Amino acid sequence: MKVKAFSFLEIMVAIVISGVVMSTAYSVYIFVNKQYIKLNTIKADVRDYFEFSSTISRDFELAKKVVKTNDYMISMEQTDKTINYQFEHEYVLRNINFQTDTFFFSATDILINTIAEFKEEQVVDFVKMKVKDNDFSFYKNYGAIAKIEE
Repeated sequence: MKVKAFSFLEIMVAIVISGVVMSTAYSVYIFVNKQYIKLNTIKADVRDYFEFSSTISRDFELAKKVVKTNDYMISMEQTDKTINYQFEHEYVLRNINFQTDTFFFSATDILINTIAEFKEEQVVDFVKMKVKDNDFSFYKNYGAIAKIEE
Protein backbone atom coordinates (compact mmCIF):
# COMPACT_ATOMS: atom_id res chain seq x y z
CA MET A 1 0.00 0.00 0.00
CA LYS A 2 1.32 3.41 -1.02
CA VAL A 3 0.66 6.44 1.25
CA LYS A 4 0.47 9.84 -0.40
CA ALA A 5 2.76 12.35 1.36
CA PHE A 6 5.13 15.22 0.70
CA SER A 7 8.73 14.51 0.11
CA PHE A 8 11.40 15.84 2.44
CA LEU A 9 12.52 18.34 -0.23
CA GLU A 10 8.99 19.72 -0.68
CA ILE A 11 8.62 20.21 3.08
CA MET A 12 11.96 22.04 3.28
CA VAL A 13 10.99 24.36 0.39
CA ALA A 14 7.65 25.12 2.11
CA ILE A 15 9.48 25.92 5.40
CA VAL A 16 11.93 28.25 3.62
CA ILE A 17 9.13 30.06 1.76
CA SER A 18 7.03 30.47 4.93
CA GLY A 19 10.14 31.75 6.79
CA VAL A 20 10.74 34.39 4.12
CA VAL A 21 7.08 35.45 4.22
CA MET A 22 7.06 35.64 8.04
CA SER A 23 10.34 37.60 8.21
CA THR A 24 9.03 40.04 5.59
CA ALA A 25 5.78 40.48 7.52
CA TYR A 26 7.74 41.05 10.76
CA SER A 27 10.01 43.63 9.09
CA VAL A 28 6.98 45.50 7.73
CA TYR A 29 5.38 45.41 11.19
CA ILE A 30 8.53 46.85 12.84
CA PHE A 31 8.77 49.60 10.19
CA VAL A 32 5.09 50.57 10.49
CA ASN A 33 5.33 50.55 14.31
CA LYS A 34 8.35 52.92 14.24
CA GLN A 35 6.53 55.27 11.85
CA TYR A 36 3.45 55.20 14.10
CA ILE A 37 5.55 56.13 17.15
CA LYS A 38 7.22 58.99 15.20
CA LEU A 39 3.83 60.28 14.04
CA ASN A 40 2.43 60.19 17.59
CA THR A 41 5.47 62.11 18.87
CA ILE A 42 5.09 64.77 16.16
CA LYS A 43 1.35 64.95 16.80
CA ALA A 44 1.94 65.45 20.55
CA ASP A 45 4.49 68.21 19.85
CA VAL A 46 2.07 70.01 17.52
CA ARG A 47 -0.77 69.64 20.03
CA ASP A 48 1.42 71.03 22.85
CA TYR A 49 2.56 73.90 20.63
CA PHE A 50 -1.01 74.96 19.78
CA GLU A 51 -2.18 74.41 23.35
CA PHE A 52 0.58 76.73 24.61
CA SER A 53 -0.23 79.31 21.96
CA SER A 54 -3.96 79.38 22.70
CA THR A 55 -3.48 79.26 26.49
CA ILE A 56 -1.05 82.16 26.72
CA SER A 57 -3.11 84.18 24.22
CA ARG A 58 -6.27 83.64 26.29
CA ASP A 59 -4.45 84.47 29.52
CA PHE A 60 -3.01 87.65 28.00
CA GLU A 61 -6.43 88.70 26.73
CA LEU A 62 -8.23 88.07 30.04
CA ALA A 63 -5.57 89.67 32.24
CA LYS A 64 -6.34 93.03 33.77
CA LYS A 65 -2.62 93.69 34.14
CA VAL A 66 0.56 91.87 33.09
CA VAL A 67 3.61 92.52 35.26
CA LYS A 68 7.25 91.69 34.53
CA THR A 69 8.68 89.79 37.50
CA ASN A 70 12.15 89.32 36.02
CA ASP A 71 13.74 88.81 32.59
CA TYR A 72 12.22 85.33 32.26
CA MET A 73 8.98 85.59 34.22
CA ILE A 74 5.68 87.45 33.88
CA SER A 75 2.65 87.58 36.13
CA MET A 76 -0.87 88.03 34.74
CA GLU A 77 -3.35 89.47 37.20
CA GLN A 78 -6.92 88.45 36.42
CA THR A 79 -10.05 89.25 38.40
CA ASP A 80 -10.03 86.05 40.46
CA LYS A 81 -6.50 84.66 40.08
CA THR A 82 -2.90 85.39 39.18
CA ILE A 83 -1.13 83.36 36.50
CA ASN A 84 2.66 83.21 36.39
CA TYR A 85 4.66 82.23 33.32
CA GLN A 86 8.30 81.25 33.72
CA PHE A 87 10.37 80.81 30.55
CA GLU A 88 13.24 78.35 30.97
CA HIS A 89 15.72 76.99 28.41
CA GLU A 90 14.07 73.56 28.14
CA TYR A 91 10.45 74.29 29.10
CA VAL A 92 7.82 76.89 29.95
CA LEU A 93 6.02 76.77 33.31
CA ARG A 94 2.52 78.14 33.86
CA ASN A 95 1.47 78.43 37.51
CA ILE A 96 -2.07 79.09 38.73
CA ASN A 97 -2.58 78.87 42.49
CA PHE A 98 -1.15 75.42 43.26
CA GLN A 99 -1.43 73.98 39.73
CA THR A 100 1.58 73.93 37.41
CA ASP A 101 1.42 73.26 33.67
CA THR A 102 4.66 72.42 31.87
CA PHE A 103 5.18 72.93 28.15
CA PHE A 104 8.26 70.98 27.06
CA PHE A 105 9.85 73.30 24.53
CA SER A 106 12.08 76.28 24.91
CA ALA A 107 11.10 79.88 24.43
CA THR A 108 14.08 81.85 23.14
CA ASP A 109 14.76 85.47 22.18
CA ILE A 110 12.30 86.65 24.83
CA LEU A 111 11.49 90.35 24.77
CA ILE A 112 9.26 91.62 27.57
CA ASN A 113 8.45 95.29 26.96
CA THR A 114 7.23 97.46 29.83
CA ILE A 115 5.26 100.71 29.89
CA ALA A 116 7.06 103.72 31.33
CA GLU A 117 3.84 105.34 32.69
CA PHE A 118 3.56 102.85 35.57
CA LYS A 119 6.10 103.87 38.19
CA GLU A 120 5.59 101.28 40.95
CA GLU A 121 5.80 98.10 38.90
CA GLN A 122 6.94 96.98 35.48
CA VAL A 123 3.65 96.66 33.58
CA VAL A 124 4.01 94.76 30.31
CA ASP A 125 2.39 95.88 27.08
CA PHE A 126 3.84 93.19 24.81
CA VAL A 127 5.88 90.01 24.91
CA LYS A 128 7.74 88.54 21.94
CA MET A 129 9.43 85.17 21.86
CA LYS A 130 10.55 82.44 19.51
CA VAL A 131 9.13 78.95 20.03
CA LYS A 132 10.14 76.14 17.68
CA ASP A 133 11.37 78.58 15.00
CA ASN A 134 8.07 80.51 15.09
CA ASP A 135 7.73 84.03 16.44
CA PHE A 136 5.01 84.69 19.00
CA SER A 137 3.81 88.18 19.88
CA PHE A 138 1.30 88.98 22.60
CA TYR A 139 0.00 92.52 23.06
CA LYS A 140 -1.92 94.02 25.97
CA ASN A 141 -3.74 97.29 25.37
CA TYR A 142 -4.51 99.05 28.64
CA GLY A 143 -6.25 102.01 26.99
CA ALA A 144 -7.35 104.65 29.50
CA ILE A 145 -6.14 102.63 32.51
CA ALA A 146 -2.56 103.74 31.88
CA LYS A 147 -3.62 107.39 31.83
CA ILE A 148 -5.79 107.11 34.95
CA GLU A 149 -3.04 105.51 37.03
CA GLU A 150 -0.44 108.12 36.03
